[in-house]
Amino acid sequence: MRVTEPAQHAVTHAKREAGRLGHDHVGTEHLLLGLLHDDQCWAAATLRGLEIAPETVRRRVEETIGQGPGEPGMGFGLPMTKPATLVLALAGREAMELDHDRIGTEDLLLSLAREGEGVAARILQELGAGLLELREAVAAQRAAGVDPEPFPPDRGPPPWQPPPSATLHRVIPLAQEHRLPSGDQLVLISLEVWSDWLDLRYAVVYATPEPEGELPRPPVIGSCEVSDGSGTEYVNWVSSHPSFGMVRVHQRTFVPAPPAGAERLELRFGPPGTVRGEAPPLLVSTVDLQ
Repeated sequence: MRVTEPAQHAVTHAKREAGRLGHDHVGTEHLLLGLLHDDQCWAAATLRGLEIAPETVRRRVEETIGQGPGEPGMGFGLPMTKPATLVLALAGREAMELDHDRIGTEDLLLSLAREGEGVAARILQELGAGLLELREAVAAQRAAGVDPEPFPPDRGPPPWQPPPSATLHRVIPLAQEHRLPSGDQLVLISLEVWSDWLDLRYAVVYATPEPEGELPRPPVIGSCEVSDGSGTEYVNWVSSHPSFGMVRVHQRTFVPAPPAGAERLELRFGPPGTVRGEAPPLLVSTVDLQ
């Protein structure tokens, strides 16, 4: 599901708010401040529908969190807390449950209330903007025929979608365990070869528990590349993985499928924080397709 331009801007503003306030993370409180930058977005209109001035919310947030100990900055390199990351995931669920065709600022606002435990959720509840009240206000806007928020300008081809007539050709079990420099394990699980793409499944098994506090666990691997020795250019279109847990199963979808006659694939995993081809790989593994 695509994200509207105001919603994308709200996340960017959230990072700037965290930097402006000298904080070392981006939390739900900063996401709420980010939503309030655009007085014409659906989130602001939803609050006004509940007779809550966006400026009142902003003032309450800033009074609650205060100025942090750090120097003010842009905030773009700050990590997001677990609750803030959860909010971004919940926004998609809100949009689907309300039958929206896009994720807008109203869905972000609803997900802040739905998260339930963060600073933003507490402030919204105190101001009379709990989840039920917000859902009713969003429904009222929709019933009134308010135009949905626009998508950002087209910057290229639409996201890849698998064809409806796809066929699974084979599933290749891998069952390989590799120790990473971080001390964690990379476990290659399987490779699914479809008619038009291939899916690689692997897991990262962490050697240590989740970090204390709300900061996310740092990455232990970076890019993943696939090659077959015949010059086929594989594009990693889709990647998914859970945000928490000692064992996280990842799936990467590469397009196209290996050409007929390809005998093996080479999988290369790069170091964390690097892009494709920027540094020597951490791990190289060969998969026999025959």
